[in-house]
Amino acid sequence: MNTKFGNLGSFSATVMVVTTVIGAGVFTTTGHFAAELGSSWAVLLTWCVASVIALLSALSTAELGAMMPQSGGDYIYVRRAFGTRAGYVFGVIAGPAAWTVGSAFVAGTLGKHLNNLIPQVPELFASVAAVLILAAIHTKGLRVGVLFNNGATLLKVGLIVGFVTCGLIAIYWGDGSAVDPPITTIQPQPLEGWRWVEKIFFSSILAGFAFAGYNAVVLMAGELKDPGRTIPRALIFGLGGISVLYLLVNLVFVLATDPSQMVDSSGGGISDLGTFTARRLFGDGAATLFDLVFVLILISTLSSCIQVSARISWRMAQDGQMPVGLGKSNSNHAPTNALWLQALLIILSMAFLAKKELLLLNGMCTLIVDFPLALTILRLRRSEPETPRPFKVPLYPWIPLIRILLAFYIGYAFIIEDPWHGPKAVGLIAVVLLLQPILARGRKE
Repeated sequence: MNTKFGNLGSFSATVMVVTTVIGAGVFTTTGHFAAELGSSWAVLLTWCVASVIALLSALSTAELGAMMPQSGGDYIYVRRAFGTRAGYVFGVIAGPAAWTVGSAFVAGTLGKHLNNLIPQVPELFASVAAVLILAAIHTKGLRVGVLFNNGATLLKVGLIVGFVTCGLIAIYWGDGSAVDPPITTIQPQPLEGWRWVEKIFFSSILAGFAFAGYNAVVLMAGELKDPGRTIPRALIFGLGGISVLYLLVNLVFVLATDPSQMVDSSGGGISDLGTFTARRLFGDGAATLFDLVFVLILISTLSSCIQVSARISWRMAQDGQMPVGLGKSNSNHAPTNALWLQALLIILSMAFLAKKELLLLNGMCTLIVDFPLALTILRLRRSEPETPRPFKVPLYPWIPLIRILLAFYIGYAFIIEDPWHGPKAVGLIAVVLLLQPILARGRKE
């Protein structure tokens, strides 16, 4: 095990969790399920359940990260538990595939809002420019990248706190001068018994996408100071703070608009509930302001995604699972080649895939990698009982078992939604395996 660690402390590690997780999701997700739930308390309960699910998953990740504090994160854990080939498949799908399409979606959304602010700048041009600039920043070294992310994240959190504060002031002490947008109301069917539990749970899975990326900190574990303590603290405090912010944002949503009215003119969910709420509380000018808020929020998210995702290819190259050039670092100890590869893959994804296709591919990658990752902690507890574990997940094995059941349910729901998702996932695994002789120069056990 690598015992030479970096200088990133608990604050920077926690910021890494916060900046990667918080994006536009909290402002867009609720509108897709609120009207069907039909009540404010059900919406808030959904976000509470989503927060608990994310924390349960993070506790398992915290044990693995503290046990194996090496950059590469989840790829390292699967490789150690299930062998080289499984690690290779997992690493390629989790890194160059899942993180790439997720980052491309973030970059595309950033470009859209920047285009709204400055129509003369084409959406794709803005997205590509953002990717290249952020990749260049991270080639300057870990310290430069961390300082940028820390500053951008503090700005991001400040903007969200400002939205919550101004929203509550407008709701309770406003003069009612804001212009109400057209509102459509639906009457949801009453939820009773198991159907009520099922709807809350399914909605919490949708809300759970706003918590994606919390494992970013373990991808850079080798660059953390005292990772055995830093990783659990960053995950627990980071997700705890995020959960509070998300609840406060959704409190503003439900106080401003009854969930039964969170539908558009066609009867579908409001895809941009943040802008809708801002316009209702503060007037039409707030919509333009919200485009600026989205750009500032998404810059730090995209920055962190590029920084951490490159570590997977970089580490796989060092293990002989990717071309040797990707494992090299520059004089600033930055994985330059891996960073530029990640930037190129993001740009190609934006150029050839629509946003809906990016989300579909990201969901498919999650379907493939989530279940074996959930099994990893059980496998390593059995095969390596004597290995030091600075942090152990509480209530073992119940919390890991809950994570496994959740991974199974998410995969089941994904396939039930479209039966072709299963064969497509199998096809993706087959393509990755066929590429192994090309990508891997050698294998190390």
